[in-house]
Formats: sequence, C-alpha cells, structure tokens
Amino acid sequence: MSIMLQALIFGLIWSVMWSVYVFLILKFYPFSMLHDYPKDIQAAATIEELTKAQEKAAKRFGAIGGLVIFGVLLAFGLLRFHSEQASFLQVLKYIFIIAMTWNVVDLLVMDWLIVCTITPKWIVLRGTEGCKGYKDYFYHFKGFLIGCGYTTIMALLFSGIDYEVLHLFIWH
Repeated sequence: MSIMLQALIFGLIWSVMWSVYVFLILKFYPFSMLHDYPKDIQAAATIEELTKAQEKAAKRFGAIGGLVIFGVLLAFGLLRFHSEQASFLQVLKYIFIIAMTWNVVDLLVMDWLIVCTITPKWIVLRGTEGCKGYKDYFYHFKGFLIGCGYTTIMALLFSGIDYEVLHLFIWH
C-alpha cells in the first residue's frame, strides 16, 4: 500500500474518531461547544446554568478524549515509520494528510451535510430552533480555512514529536 493511501485511510479512521468525539460532546456537553456555533445561535441558545459537576465532567471528557485522539495521531506516525528511516518532510506529509483529511471531513460531512443540510434535532440547541446560522455554509467554510492553519501547525508539531521519538529511540 502506498504511503499516501495509508495516510488517507488513517485520516478517515481519525475522522471517525473525531466525529464520534464531537457527537458525544454535543450529546452530553453541548454548552462546551456553544462558541463553535454562529453568532445568532449563540445569542438565542438557552443553556441552563452549569453545575460544578457538569463543568468537571465536561473537562474530564474533553481531556481524556483529546489525549486519545492526539495519542492516536502520534501513534499513526510512529507505526508507519518505525521500521524505516524517513526524513522529517516525509513524516510531515504523512501526518498532514491524516490531519487535513479530518478538516475536510469536518467541513463536508459534519458541517455541510449534517449541520447545514440535514440539521438533526441533536445538533439544534434549546432555544435556537429556526436560527439561520444552521444553514450558513459560508460560516463553516471560513471555519475550514481557519482549520487549515491549525491543521498545518498541528501537523508540524506532531510530526516533530514523531520524528524526534523515531530518531532518538527507534532508529538509532
């Protein structure tokens, strides 16, 4: 299997992980995603005052989920290159494809298909029924462009970590 095809497959796997993570946040901790919604939705949302237990649970879930998701991204690079030396640029391209696959899936599937086109009830926050922000494709495209910048920075960071671990502990 070519390295780019493998990166794309791992990118799709990583996208499924991210999608499940986001779905669980929306299902159990929607208040923690309010800042990601368009302004009209943020203004109309009627979210109850959070208890300390809810805040703590959301932070715990976010931390554990983040560790798993980003740990898997690191593992993808280590697994791919553990048995063959590669340049930093090869590792970077591999990780970038995985990460950018998620950014594209997030835009096309999560945002444009699920949020903007289908708009299932589990996406709609209490008090925001009928808000125009749910159909704002351009809002999500701007988020995608911002995500391209974050994806590039993340790929650089995680590729650097993978490359150093491989160089210092595995390839020697």
